[in-house]
Amino acid sequence: MEVSVQLKAADGSIAGSLGYESAVSRALKEAGLMLYPRHPGTQDSRQGTLFRVPVDDQESAERALALLRSTEGVERAELS
Repeated sequence: MEVSVQLKAADGSIAGSLGYESAVSRALKEAGLMLYPRHPGTQDSRQGTLFRVPVDDQESAERALALLRSTEGVERAELS
């Protein structure tokens, strides 16, 4: 089970989403969760904003979704 995340890209580039990635990753880490790129190493600006958060159960998924939806820089977060 995992949560799919799409970050905002301030200027439409991968580099533009790096600040958001750091903030989101830090918030998740403090909650005991990890953010992983969906397409590691991509140069595609759209794919570079897509991430995943592995979760163990429904409770963890709900906690991750609530955190992500309240964190600046997250465009979309959903259970996948």
